[in-house]
Amino acid sequence: MLGFNINEAKPNGIQNGWIKFIADTNAYAQFKSALENIYVNRVNLVSKTGFSMDRELAGLFTWNVIEPQKGTFNWEMPDLAIKYAQKSNVKLSAVILPAAAWDQSGTKLSGNCQSVDFAYTDFRVGSPNDLTEYENFLTQIAKRYKGKVAVWEIGNEPDAPCGGFQTNPQAYFDLLKVSSETIKKADPTAKVVNGGASGHSDNNEEISFWTKFFELGGDKYIDYFNLHYNNERSQDAKLDPTTFQRVLTFFNDLMDKNGGKKPLYLTEFGIYFGTPSDQPVGQSPQAQPNQPGKPGQAPTNLSNLSEDAQATIYFKDSTIAFANNVNTIFIDLIGSDNNLIGSSMAFNTDNQPRLFLTTLKTIASKIDGFSKVEKIAEGQYKFTVNGKTIYALWSGTLPNEISGKVKVTNIKGQEQTMDAAGVKLSSDQPVLVE
Repeated sequence: MLGFNINEAKPNGIQNGWIKFIADTNAYAQFKSALENIYVNRVNLVSKTGFSMDRELAGLFTWNVIEPQKGTFNWEMPDLAIKYAQKSNVKLSAVILPAAAWDQSGTKLSGNCQSVDFAYTDFRVGSPNDLTEYENFLTQIAKRYKGKVAVWEIGNEPDAPCGGFQTNPQAYFDLLKVSSETIKKADPTAKVVNGGASGHSDNNEEISFWTKFFELGGDKYIDYFNLHYNNERSQDAKLDPTTFQRVLTFFNDLMDKNGGKKPLYLTEFGIYFGTPSDQPVGQSPQAQPNQPGKPGQAPTNLSNLSEDAQATIYFKDSTIAFANNVNTIFIDLIGSDNNLIGSSMAFNTDNQPRLFLTTLKTIASKIDGFSKVEKIAEGQYKFTVNGKTIYALWSGTLPNEISGKVKVTNIKGQEQTMDAAGVKLSSDQPVLVE
């Protein structure tokens, strides 16, 4: 139900591409040591989350990293991710970036994009040119990590400007089809999902992309539909559950019309707190041409959120997610305060947990494994868990069916037994009632 990203466990300083970088044996050795130290330090934090899944989006399962030269495999990077997932007692969701520099000579760039995500600048993102070699790579990786990787994600945001397939859903469908068939032939127990959709159901290009993907039969080759929803840690933050609901409804309806619903897999999700800068973690703040404010200052269209307000939004959005076919929600693990992305992470850089981590753990402890969910009214949801009824409530008046002594749990995990007549619902104080 809940998973995490070790978001900072990614390469830095690889300006001239992975191939040249690993040729510098000292730099490569230092990188491996630093990366392992990050994993070692995170094992304890992972145990504190209670989460069950690690999403590995640090580029370590990139074709270019594992097979930097045709026919020569180097498993050091993915082996490291596997090792510490096992030490943390979590399952792994691994992102395959399906590009190798030696295979990409004929691939055209999309706009100004040289690569996707983590700047292995010696390859370009797009469909593999040699499918036989790509299938061989997939077979090798699926066999090696059979039983160790639970879910394989193919690419990342393929519908986005730098995702490699923005204007070509047919090419992405073809890639996913061959990827899914090859992986499942090597490991029939593996789950395969699409690279996370960007999650903007009001963007015509993205609507067209995923509509075409499902019309082509994309549902046959995925076990979940992988979705991102980063609106609430962006310049366009609405902090309004109705926008999130609209996105979930769009993708659920799209699947209903094209083969039937698959569970949603929410691999990027977050809500900031504080007065964030406009820069991601690891970058120095600076104003952008189309953004208000001076360098280092918060964008003027963002609210200053307390941790209580942040946790309240997590409560509402996670409830809505689980009530709308979401199987797993992933939260980034550690990041700095007053930062759009960093302050939406479970721990700050002093390894102190943010309040919303308690909120999410509380919700999971109450409704994990629910067999049925019903929306009673706006801000009122009824979950059935092992024959028990759990309500998630934050608006209106208490449903008439609730009476007598009840247990009320707030966003801080604090429980109180009281008479139902004394329960007052408030938008800024959501509760679980059982």
